[in-house]
Amino acid sequence: MHCLLQRNWHLSVRMETKKLLSEVTYCGTDGEYCARLLVQPQSFLVLNAQWEVYRTPEGAVDKIMELPQLCGLEVYFNSGPALREALSTLQDSYAASLFADAVRAVIQSETFLYRERGFHSTAAYDEYWNTNFLNSCRFYSNLDRVSCKWYDHVGIDHRSGNLFNRMKSQFLYSTANGYRLNGHLNDSFHGVFSELELAGDGSTVIKARGDLLRAPDAVCQESVLYMQELEGKSLGGLKKRDMAELLGSHEGCVHLFETVFDSMETLKLYRDLQTKTGA
Repeated sequence: MHCLLQRNWHLSVRMETKKLLSEVTYCGTDGEYCARLLVQPQSFLVLNAQWEVYRTPEGAVDKIMELPQLCGLEVYFNSGPALREALSTLQDSYAASLFADAVRAVIQSETFLYRERGFHSTAAYDEYWNTNFLNSCRFYSNLDRVSCKWYDHVGIDHRSGNLFNRMKSQFLYSTANGYRLNGHLNDSFHGVFSELELAGDGSTVIKARGDLLRAPDAVCQESVLYMQELEGKSLGGLKKRDMAELLGSHEGCVHLFETVFDSMETLKLYRDLQTKTGA
């Protein structure tokens, strides 16, 4: 087995001088970038944003850009279209995905910011999620079966300094029979692994499996059974929503969706790089 491409992300959110600093650093075979948001914790409005480029597929770069067009944008659910519109002038495909990760990190950090966000207790914050995100994933689609509440899983309702970490990685290997894609997601609340074995054509899935090493409740573990639905499918012909449907939709794990989608993007990236270099 030979490693062809590796990709690594680190997402973090810190409370600094009563403001949130959400930072996503990406380092892969293909490049090195950083998306940074300074966010007001009560409103989740962007106060400042920066885009840093250190290395691209074409070579080393030293570029730091202020992004005033992001200031005033609310970073929460459904902010994707406005975010992509504001970033369109950069004409950089890496920027949209990394800033989207920075938004996801802010949303995850809300667990420790429920007071700032207007909730008087953890119970009130739990109820908000149970009501507004009902049927959004395996956990919230099976609340009648859940035995562990969110804050019982987290184990604490307050953090000082660091509020959230997430590490993600993707590794693409060549094998005797084709390719293998290994995806990892490990954060302050979850641990996810996925593995896809691909046929020699580089797209058809011949074997798929996943593991949830850490999850809010035992009911979440059942979502890995949907991985077998990918077998026989062509990753090249799948859109993100199609992949999510195969992985259970609202009965699946959104973090497993993300890990598998990152694998699909990794395969596409590798092919694009091969095309550019003529390999």
